[in-house]
Amino acid sequence: MKERHQSIWHTIRTLKGNERACLYTEPMWGIPYGLFMPFVSVYMAGIGLTPTLIGVIATIGLISQVVWAVLGGVLTDKFGRRLTTLIFDFIAWVIPAFLWMIAQDYRYFIAAALFNGACRVTEGSWTLLLMEDTKEEKLIRIFSIIQISAHISGFFAPIAYYFVQRYAMVPTVRWLYGFFFASMVAKIILVYVLSKETSVGLRRMEECRGKKILHRLWDSRRVLLTMLKSRRIMLTIAFIACFTGLRSVSDMFWPLLVTGKLGIAAENLSIFSTIKTLLMLCSYIFLVPRLNLRRFRNPVGLGLALFIAMAVCMLLMPKGLFAFVLLTVLMEGAALSLLIPFSSGLQMVNVDKEERARMLGFFYAICMLFTSPLTTVAGVLADVDASLPFVLIICLAAAAFLITRTLWKMDRAEIVTE
Repeated sequence: MKERHQSIWHTIRTLKGNERACLYTEPMWGIPYGLFMPFVSVYMAGIGLTPTLIGVIATIGLISQVVWAVLGGVLTDKFGRRLTTLIFDFIAWVIPAFLWMIAQDYRYFIAAALFNGACRVTEGSWTLLLMEDTKEEKLIRIFSIIQISAHISGFFAPIAYYFVQRYAMVPTVRWLYGFFFASMVAKIILVYVLSKETSVGLRRMEECRGKKILHRLWDSRRVLLTMLKSRRIMLTIAFIACFTGLRSVSDMFWPLLVTGKLGIAAENLSIFSTIKTLLMLCSYIFLVPRLNLRRFRNPVGLGLALFIAMAVCMLLMPKGLFAFVLLTVLMEGAALSLLIPFSSGLQMVNVDKEERARMLGFFYAICMLFTSPLTTVAGVLADVDASLPFVLIICLAAAAFLITRTLWKMDRAEIVTE
């Protein structure tokens, strides 16, 4: 038990190669992203966008992710995990950061959403670059370290609180986007210089040599058919789609409800973000490394139950109750700290090792195809009443819970058969 408790620190200290290149630079994405993320929807509203328009732009972004996800696996195999990450991190983050920074109306956000959809390419290529040569038993600890790196931003969130309070929200968020722009340029270069292509990546690049991208894309239909025939893979996709959907709705419409209907000042969003981040960091350090990816039923079920409880509280909460808003922040933080590493882990172990790039591409595409309309639906609901998007969150969490039970029964049946 002592070894398991110390394993997260041991893993951090002994990172090498691609693990070190990817994880040590991850705070360069996580810190600036965490600074502006709590203000995204409020920033858009401050520039003049309505809740429905904010939802439509989120849907456009998700549709863009579908297109890029379909291409992602083919591009990753063709150019390799390392070069693909370099090129598409620039397209997916650097260009949108500049557009967000100078945005004047909805057109800037639409353009940024189209570019930002390419994050589904690098989500696959970066993940493979990091973990393709990593043993399965390390995956939960690696995913925990990813989240720790990404959530270090919580220690810096009071900076955003100070500047929003002093200089107003819109100009402060513009500067935060500028910081993100500069940080991502540096991160992209460092990851490329410090990493090397994976063993599977080298084999896939050799297989793709001389073959056109469109040919590889057409050839990928057999991979898609394999996935569609696999009940386990489709259930995993359904679970990830539900989880992605409820996160997207919560991220977009929780700040609007809190600062609008519930009357909490916008600068407090960074304080809530700090508290949630600190809770998640503690969970990733002390709790998550003790969990077993193969025993996912109870942790995932608890995380979904907390999400439902959070959504119910948001639906029933009267105006101005800061303490109750804080309670929902704690519930969401606890839920995410359980659901994020398990959803990522299930995704990795339930796809074919040699076809991970193309399978992950289709995985993301199918998820986004089902998820993309949800933010528009939530936007329309929010125009009627700011709390109604949380009814949608409850439905998605309940569906994810039923899917989790089915996946668990399949795993138990396979163990008995063996």
